[in-house]
Amino acid sequence: MSTSSSHQENPEPKKVQFPLDSTAYQILDEIGFGVSAVVYKAICLPMNNTIVAIKSIDLDQSRAEFDNILRETKMLSLLSHPNILSAYCSFTVDRHLWVVMPFMSAGSLQSIISSAFPDGLPEPCIAVVLRETLNAMSYLHDQGHLHRDIKAGNILIDFNGSVKVADFGISASVYEANLSGESSIRLNDVAETPYWIAPEVIHSHNGYGCKADVWSFGITALELARGGPPLSNLPPSKSLLLKIMKRFGFSDYENRQDKNYKSKKFSKAFKDLVGCCLDQDPNKRPTAERLLRHSFFKNCRGLDFLVKNVLLGLSSVEERFKKTRGLGGLMKEKGINAEHDEDEEEDDEG
Repeated sequence: MSTSSSHQENPEPKKVQFPLDSTAYQILDEIGFGVSAVVYKAICLPMNNTIVAIKSIDLDQSRAEFDNILRETKMLSLLSHPNILSAYCSFTVDRHLWVVMPFMSAGSLQSIISSAFPDGLPEPCIAVVLRETLNAMSYLHDQGHLHRDIKAGNILIDFNGSVKVADFGISASVYEANLSGESSIRLNDVAETPYWIAPEVIHSHNGYGCKADVWSFGITALELARGGPPLSNLPPSKSLLLKIMKRFGFSDYENRQDKNYKSKKFSKAFKDLVGCCLDQDPNKRPTAERLLRHSFFKNCRGLDFLVKNVLLGLSSVEERFKKTRGLGGLMKEKGINAEHDEDEEEDDEG
């Protein structure tokens, strides 16, 4: 049976079982990577060449947390919300776990900002992104889950303007399900993304909950506004954690930045939104649901506003990734060869 050669952009079939066989997928390009994971753009051949994203997790590097990876991946496939990037399916390929997900053609906000908006997004665009992100956070928290890694790099956009929260960075944790006092975060994770980490997470022996996501959301708001999180001019290190524990509020942050940034004008509502998220006391931070009612979102635009003001004329996620990583990438190092031909795939099936 022949298949069409045309690629369908993210139709997201509902309640359809995607194949659990690597030969059913053709890898096209590498589009992201983390400590022990790589993300690829691929097509699912039996599903009319539907374009998907495949997150390949190196289980050798994540062996100690294999059970957690499987549990969290299964949970991810059960989540259903317009602003959550859920999984179509997952299965093992040699020493890798493949998680098959919808392909978000515009990529991450971090990639978009670094390539097209190095000084940050316009405030009306920030409002749209933050509103959609809060919708995802509110759903997760209502379901009893904590994301743990809210940042621009994990906020994905499609070319129709839809916004979804995902985790394409830290490979060993998709979503954290344990909100009790036993909650913990790996030191390696903190060292990788310390700029967004809430103070209580660093002292995780005391426990932390959903308000840690709210702190990260506040830092993400600053990241979208300036083009990077606070202190991102410093390299991530353990010593940086001490500075982050004594994080300053928006006014202090604004005063410490370069002249170009200080010339940007932000509304009082935006500053208030950020300020209430960055309270050192997690109990004083608002919930995601409450933040959705903040005055900052009173005149928030629709998704088409993002398309016209952010996505129009944007280079592809593949082109942006190649500029960041250089030619070559990590394709062969991560156990996947993008140059499968049909004869090889037929042999594998046998």
